[in-house]
Amino acid sequence: MKSKQWTVNSKQWFSNSWLVLVVLVMLTLVVAGCRRQVDMEAPPEIIYGRDVCDRCGMIIEDARFAAAYMTTGGDARIFDDIGDMLVHQADEKDEVYAYWVHDYETEAWLRAETAHFVLTNEIHTPMGYGLLAFADSGRATAVAVRNNGRLLTFPELGEETAMLTSTHMHSHGHNHHHP
Repeated sequence: MKSKQWTVNSKQWFSNSWLVLVVLVMLTLVVAGCRRQVDMEAPPEIIYGRDVCDRCGMIIEDARFAAAYMTTGGDARIFDDIGDMLVHQADEKDEVYAYWVHDYETEAWLRAETAHFVLTNEIHTPMGYGLLAFADSGRATAVAVRNNGRLLTFPELGEETAMLTSTHMHSHGHNHHHP
């Protein structure tokens, strides 16, 4: 009689074990599905008028000047000014997977490596660095000529970071608000 009872109980135990295993696998899949997946190839979302610059703590209000980068660890850093992005990365030594900037005229995101930059003191940017990005080199050239600007590539901006820090205007107008 004991062997029969053991057989019935062992079948129930195996049956229950499979059920527990299936439930655990399903819970694992649900939890994994709920985790936010980071798209390393896409710029982070910025909610203008609400999100705060990772460098200066000011609210990001103007897409024309906003910039961002994604670290190799999948952490997004967002900025109200291209200069803030460059100085922050240089100071923090983050390993960067991708940099993004907005086209000054269209406000479309573009990879910084493909952008054409204008450095000018005649167009005020949120933190006073005077950096503008353009998808089109002709548009960048036209804005540079009209505003006594200098054309730069993204690698050249990296070389200018020390200069940007030392000549950064401390009298920049804070036309946006602290949270």
